[in-house]
Amino acid sequence: MKYIISRTDAIGDTLLTTPMANKIKKEQPNAQVGMIVSSRSSDIIGMVKGIDQFWVLNPKDNFFKKLKICFQIFKEFKPDIFMFVGGSHVPSFAAFLKGIKNRGGLISKWQTFLFLNKGKRQSRSIVAMHESDYNFNLLEPFGFKYTLEEKQSLAPVFSIDIDEEKTSKEKFNQYLKDNGLNNEKPYVVIHPGMTGHTLNWNSRNYGRLIARLHDLYQEKYNYIISFTPSDERYLKGMRDFLDQNMNSELKKSILFYDGTMEGLKNYVYILKGSSLFVGPSTGTTHLANTLEVNQVAIYSPIRVQSSLRWGPYLRNERVALHVPDVVCGENFSCAGMECPYYECMAKIEVEDIVKSCQNYLN
Repeated sequence: MKYIISRTDAIGDTLLTTPMANKIKKEQPNAQVGMIVSSRSSDIIGMVKGIDQFWVLNPKDNFFKKLKICFQIFKEFKPDIFMFVGGSHVPSFAAFLKGIKNRGGLISKWQTFLFLNKGKRQSRSIVAMHESDYNFNLLEPFGFKYTLEEKQSLAPVFSIDIDEEKTSKEKFNQYLKDNGLNNEKPYVVIHPGMTGHTLNWNSRNYGRLIARLHDLYQEKYNYIISFTPSDERYLKGMRDFLDQNMNSELKKSILFYDGTMEGLKNYVYILKGSSLFVGPSTGTTHLANTLEVNQVAIYSPIRVQSSLRWGPYLRNERVALHVPDVVCGENFSCAGMECPYYECMAKIEVEDIVKSCQNYLN
């Protein structure tokens, strides 16, 4: 049997979809599983075990170019089953036009009612379960039975290329040295940015966290502040705080690192070598979780943004989750000044995060 799974949105969303391939191969060891993904995920999807082949749709391409690409994919791969999980509806339309007999996946918007004949209706905004569990349930119309007991065994796993990892580490060490840092020290990765409109911890607090960890551990660690060009608004408060409070020793331990500089795959290898990752609800948090790096993750209490749905896939001793201790009544977005708990993210104290970090760094 040949399966194509289409998920062409964010990196974290795509990564949380890949366990579907592991479930398929657990039940059907000879099955072939391909994925259609966004160009944002193209660098890392080839590293994920269980994915035999993948194809890329660029969100900037027009409808007709995407449709042509999808036609070519179906012509070459000849899938028995197509599943839409999220992102562009063009692959679903193409599967419909090509007459693929079994078209499953998430039914929610009008396009899915038209194009999918074995889909499953889900209202994910209710947040009854984790995103990955919703994805597993899409396999039910094809005879797959999923239980929570098998979840950990189906977790996404990266296939690590030793030579690539070595080259990446050498480049990174040289980059640290070129920027005045001691490249022999272990390092902590802090990623304050995110995509979308999810509530985040105050930017200055990330700066305060670094200063506190430096006070505790002196010059033992380097602090790698990773970002992408679109994250600048999440860096301003941190930069301001560090500029005002940074001494010479701390300055020699901090590096702002643009993760797009050498590509996402290179960033994965850098993340793999870290002692700890700290970040909010974003793709890098899921990358760290897949790599089984110790992590401290900070989440919003709003229902559709919550850790119940979007938290790290693996919940074990390597993961510390922090959510404001409030009873949030909002489903989709913050009520702002009308909420008695506004601003709730400030209820997560810097010392709370420091203590979680200490549990790993000690």
